[in-house]
Amino acid sequence: MSKSSRLLQCNFILLLLFCFSNIVFAYEELEILKDKVIKLEERLKNIEHQKNNEKKIKKTQEAKMKAYWKNGFRIEYNDPVSGNEYKFRFRTGIQLRYTFVDTDDNIFYNNAPTGKEIDHTENFSSFNVRRLRFYVDGTAPTPAWKYYLHLQLEPQGGVNTHDGFIQWQEFKTFRIQFGRMKIPALGIEYWQSGFGQNGTDRTIFTGDSECDKDLFGCATYDFPGSNSRLRAGNHRLENGFSTGGFLLYRSQGLNINGYLDLLDKKDFFTYWVGIYNGRDTRGSANVDDEMLYTCRFGMNFLPGSDPKGPMGPNAFSNYTSQGDYAFNTKPLGAFITSAFWDKDQTSTLYGISNNSTDGFMKTLVDIHDIANYGYSAALLFRYLGFSADLEYAMEKFKQEGTDHKTWDRLGFRLNLGYFILPEKWELTVKLAYVERLKNNNLEDSIKSGLGLVKLTDGFVIEDNLQQFILGVNYYLHGFNQYMTADLCLNQRKFKEVSSSSALALGLAAEDFSGHPDNQNDLRVRVMYQFLF
Repeated sequence: MSKSSRLLQCNFILLLLFCFSNIVFAYEELEILKDKVIKLEERLKNIEHQKNNEKKIKKTQEAKMKAYWKNGFRIEYNDPVSGNEYKFRFRTGIQLRYTFVDTDDNIFYNNAPTGKEIDHTENFSSFNVRRLRFYVDGTAPTPAWKYYLHLQLEPQGGVNTHDGFIQWQEFKTFRIQFGRMKIPALGIEYWQSGFGQNGTDRTIFTGDSECDKDLFGCATYDFPGSNSRLRAGNHRLENGFSTGGFLLYRSQGLNINGYLDLLDKKDFFTYWVGIYNGRDTRGSANVDDEMLYTCRFGMNFLPGSDPKGPMGPNAFSNYTSQGDYAFNTKPLGAFITSAFWDKDQTSTLYGISNNSTDGFMKTLVDIHDIANYGYSAALLFRYLGFSADLEYAMEKFKQEGTDHKTWDRLGFRLNLGYFILPEKWELTVKLAYVERLKNNNLEDSIKSGLGLVKLTDGFVIEDNLQQFILGVNYYLHGFNQYMTADLCLNQRKFKEVSSSSALALGLAAEDFSGHPDNQNDLRVRVMYQFLF
């Protein structure tokens, strides 16, 4: 090989080595660059992820506290650390009512403050703040724990805690409620809220009266005159007998309640089973080791059109409202029955005394047992603006001690409503009938504590109470802003006392009316309701 050829060959090899070294170096540079690109991408991803997290945290911080109005002022708070959820709602309700009563001239008052009899010939006209209430409710620290507080503020001489309870509601089929509350038994009308009535108030079936004091402490009752104690609270006499309506009012205790889906129907069966201090009790008072036992069962046999079911807010609202404001396009129906049993002790008996102007009663001291039990049944129906509540109740009162007696009470009511203009105008008809003493006679009237009624020509026995109401309602914003007016005839029928029955008790026959006329009082009420 010539010298020039070898030189050329060497140069070529050197060129190849140079090219190869550059290729290797370039590959290493590419790898380094590739690593840098990968790290840059990871860094960009981390920055993006961090920004997203910051956005989520900011969004969470912004959403964890929320305040708004929806049927009351509400605050909701979600704790991002513990995950707890807190809900709070505050409501205020006020009812301003005007009442005029054209009273029966044949009735006498017994004026407790002065002890004087007053001929009840004056009509009655008055404005009244029927209800002024504060409500607080919500859940804390999770939706499984509900709390409820209800304060009465209307002029009663002080603030009164009507309700205050807590309910554990982890499962809808089994919930535990404890505290002070309405007792879930006997009449369903009292279970229906005072702010959920399709009228100016409840009927005499429950016993809500215009006031709860004697003349002149207050002006009138549902039935003006002596022996007219128709009250929701404080309706028990000292001997334990109830002279009000068919309700147990409120007490301290607990109940187990829930609702079940059965027969392919949502919330088909509902129940409450409870134990309480007693009927219409306050504070922690219970005079013996006996308690009040109650149960209530409901069957929602027609589902209605509310997608949340019969217990939903647009339907029965847990049976607490009247009328078909929700305008169910499918029939909504429920049958509700309840029972209670109570045993107690008292030191009061009522006996015969012919020198008393309030119905020949006097108080005797004799500690003895009393028992009280009863039953009620109600049928509720809602469809296309039409509503119907039909209810019946009875109860028995047993008095032990030196004078063993048993007395029965019964009553029923019918509440009809129809929206001639959905969610605006409603017409109502309400009827109620009450026998505060079934098969009443002179001795039972005196010894039960119900008493007699004083007419212009003497005493008579109360037979029954009847009430007939025609009303019209205008809903500005549902029950939140609402106006109602009604015309009512309150009728009390009497029994004549025979001379023989009066003489048999050692009473003078001339003290009793020979030909009693029925008591007829005509009443007009107008009310404005604001619940916010």
